[in-house]
Amino acid sequence: MDEILTAALTLAGLTLVFAGIAYAVWRSRHPRAATAAPGPAPAVREYRLPKLSRRVKDEPDDVEISPSRLARISRKAPPDMPAEGEYDTVPDAVSPAESREPIGADLPAAPPVAVETALETIASDVEEKAHRTERAHDAEAIALRLLPQIPPRDAISTNSWLGGRPRLGVGMEWPKIDGQPADFLAQVDCAALPPELWGGLGPREGALAFFIHRRKPEVRVLHLRDTGIPSQPPFTLNDAEGWFGPHGGLDLGDLASFAVRAFPEWPVDLVAVRAGDADPRGAADADAMAGEGHARSYDIADPAFHPFDWGSMTAMVALLEMRLSQLENDAGTGASDDGAPDSCAALNREACERAREIIAIVHDSAARDPFSPGDATAVMAALHAIRWARTIRTIDPESGEERAETITLPLTTHRPDADLWVHDYQTILFDRAKHAWCANPDNLSGPARAFFEPWWREMAVREIAAMGGEPHRPRRDDDEDREAVLLDLPSSGLMSRKFGDGDNLVVTIDRGDLAIGDFSKVRARLDS
Repeated sequence: MDEILTAALTLAGLTLVFAGIAYAVWRSRHPRAATAAPGPAPAVREYRLPKLSRRVKDEPDDVEISPSRLARISRKAPPDMPAEGEYDTVPDAVSPAESREPIGADLPAAPPVAVETALETIASDVEEKAHRTERAHDAEAIALRLLPQIPPRDAISTNSWLGGRPRLGVGMEWPKIDGQPADFLAQVDCAALPPELWGGLGPREGALAFFIHRRKPEVRVLHLRDTGIPSQPPFTLNDAEGWFGPHGGLDLGDLASFAVRAFPEWPVDLVAVRAGDADPRGAADADAMAGEGHARSYDIADPAFHPFDWGSMTAMVALLEMRLSQLENDAGTGASDDGAPDSCAALNREACERAREIIAIVHDSAARDPFSPGDATAVMAALHAIRWARTIRTIDPESGEERAETITLPLTTHRPDADLWVHDYQTILFDRAKHAWCANPDNLSGPARAFFEPWWREMAVREIAAMGGEPHRPRRDDDEDREAVLLDLPSSGLMSRKFGDGDNLVVTIDRGDLAIGDFSKVRARLDS
């Protein structure tokens, strides 16, 4: 209704313009006769008139004024006009102000046929715009899923992605919210959006870039008509109250220093979901997660777990060094009187000495030699050859008696009941591997990709983002007829992002604002 009222007001304004033009033409052709002032007759003075040319000047041709020209003159969009006969082209009376300065007096009159044609065109355009939002409600329901590419197909031609770096226009400053640089969330190619999305509303050219306040759920959305090269964030993610939350709780405890403090740049496919279509967004089978390995035994001597560069190698040995003191102090505590505690302590002291020799070699090599996969293989083989011991206490289910068992394991082996450092290393490797893989999948070995990619694919299905439709966790007060979902972004270990206690960030916009491309009043909330 607001658009129809605006069109009616514009119509009234242009009606006055046309009336003024018509009156000016009539007035120029019917000048008023001058009246003599009362009083004595003035003295007769002789005037010589200039010689005039006898050649008759050509009358100017009538000019047809197009709707676009009228729009430029009035600085407004062409509105609807009343049907013929609803008003007189020459008013019976005008106000003194109008008689002194007639509107449009310097413009020629338009032929009636041209005016009628222009008015029909204007009426058609305004009617189409007025009903655009109403038609959006009747359009086919459609939603969009932002499905991470695993593996990525072509990083050069990627136009939609989550995390990483935005491609801002040339010379454009990094967006701020409340005077602070904002976190980048996602950038989506508008040309790839389905025509039915949001009922046909919103832009279909350029890109939408989403930014969020570093601590509060306040979002800024930019419609970028031109994009440039990737822009580097002007800060590091070192805010404890921010949205950074890598998989496995890597931002907590003594593992926080090992986390890659960045949001990985992950290219996405825009998958349209219509009524009756299979929806890629769903709950993955937790038992099928390839990497959820804390409850099972595995050995990181397997090539799938080998470090792939000096960064991952030095992180591995730094973690191992942190855990060696625990190995020396905890082994054999409270064991039986059969001599097992002394044997465990002796074995673990020897394991620590040998492990520290390997750690020193790694630090020395990292400082002077280029990395090679052979280095990782040699280090992992040397660690696998080291044995360590632990006493495991269990309760006999039949007798209820406590039993103590001493087990000996390679230093690279993880068991649920006997873990020293291996599972923490896998958590660190997961984080570093996904950042390296996003930069270039060839950074990882074939065995590493075969292990991690299925794991990441399952996580992507559980954590998939969306546009349009209804939120993944809708509220009772959601009004789909009034608001459109610009972005529904879940907390994601894959993207190293956590909202609240694992909530979804939902960004909405009024459909009227979306229709005119005004993204200055978007709303954001956290859905638990």
